[in-house]
Amino acid sequence: MKIACALITHLRIKAELKRQPHLGDLPTIIVDRSHTRPLVIDSSPGVAVAPGTTLEQALALRPNAVTLEADESHYRRVSRQALNALLGVSDRVEDADLGVAYVGIDGLEQMYGGEARLVTTLLNAIPRWLNPRIGVGEGKFPALVAARASQAMGATRVPPDPAAFLAPHPVDLLPVSPGTREALHRFGLHTLGHIAAMPPALVVDRFGHEGWQAWSLARGNDDSLLIPLRHEEAVMERTSLPFSSTSLELLQVASDTLLRRAYARPEIRGRYAGKVHLECAVFRAAPWQKSIAFQEGVNHWERASFIVRSRLEVEPPEVPIDDLSLTLADFTGESGAQLGLLPEARETRQQQLAEVERRLQTRSAGTSALYRVVNVAPWHPVPEMRAVQAPMDQAGAGGIRPLMAPVPVMVREHPDHRPEAVRVGAHWRRVDRIAERWSFDLWWLPRPLTRTYYRVDREDGRQVVLFRDQREDRWYQQGH
Repeated sequence: MKIACALITHLRIKAELKRQPHLGDLPTIIVDRSHTRPLVIDSSPGVAVAPGTTLEQALALRPNAVTLEADESHYRRVSRQALNALLGVSDRVEDADLGVAYVGIDGLEQMYGGEARLVTTLLNAIPRWLNPRIGVGEGKFPALVAARASQAMGATRVPPDPAAFLAPHPVDLLPVSPGTREALHRFGLHTLGHIAAMPPALVVDRFGHEGWQAWSLARGNDDSLLIPLRHEEAVMERTSLPFSSTSLELLQVASDTLLRRAYARPEIRGRYAGKVHLECAVFRAAPWQKSIAFQEGVNHWERASFIVRSRLEVEPPEVPIDDLSLTLADFTGESGAQLGLLPEARETRQQQLAEVERRLQTRSAGTSALYRVVNVAPWHPVPEMRAVQAPMDQAGAGGIRPLMAPVPVMVREHPDHRPEAVRVGAHWRRVDRIAERWSFDLWWLPRPLTRTYYRVDREDGRQVVLFRDQREDRWYQQGH
């Protein structure tokens, strides 16, 4: 069976570089803290820290490395995007591991004008920034080794003699237990060629079933079946939260925003969703997930919001969350029971606001122009965590943002850190009076905050609120 292996090396690192471009060429390691000791699970090329190395050992080897916490839910989303792209080329795609997929290509060559063009189509389907590699062979293991032998955005075809092609590659590529790999090395069997040259009876006698498996694969014989993904039509939306929070109100605002956006997608208009899946990234912990099945199909975001909010009130996440992804699935074209949730007047008002929003967007390069203010934690000591602005445009990509986001400012300090002057444009404005001072140390937050606030009267007569972030040693103005 002819199989193509699509390989994305260092997928986790590439996913982080995509969303944090400032990392650039900095040596970076990604750490999984779910074990008793933090372990490295990926590192940027050139760092030379093997997966499974403890964080302590890694930093001893590369003390200047940037350490990132693993975000497995994000990496799975990136992997799923690549898999969905491959499903657009072939309906036989197996998700073997993070960054490794097998594609059945038998019978597709004529459709794409030959094997070379088919392979090019597979490469071009995956986002280019992931730098995929393709290997093609008769079986999954030879295709995997061929993919590993390829350059980024390149492909390798296993030649007619697979055993000769596989011979120089290390036994560490074999899908056997770590103990068996170590034993193979102890017996001097360091390459696939070493194993293939052994009498099979000796290998089986010493290593049992895994020995037979290793010998067969080393000779290029892999008759394992390709297990295709079950195609499930789904619509996914995601938003980052402006800050980590346990606020149920903030989570509900985020879910409403994503539901509005999902139900506005052209491909599901007039259709009914049967379930919704929520996944929240959690700081230094496994993601929080919740699947909610609708008793009847739902084709309006407000009905879905009522159900989701009800479930979240009963079973909310009890940890601070950083972002939210929402997936609608199990679509049908059949009508569900519709509830008259909105009076006609309110629907008219929503339509009027949507029209105003569209007109304003034409003047603002398509960015969201209208927001609604929602109190999510009015009791919170941090002003920007008390309320958020959610975009009114249900089809737009505008995100949730804090209402009173702090703005960096330049401040001249007294030796005791009291503000004496504030830079406004090109000029310094003297602080005439400190009307109020307060401080807090929220050391228990996922990202601790220690601030000292000053409500000051400037010499130009304007009163502003400044604070000094004692962890960053920087000054900010609270809001504009």
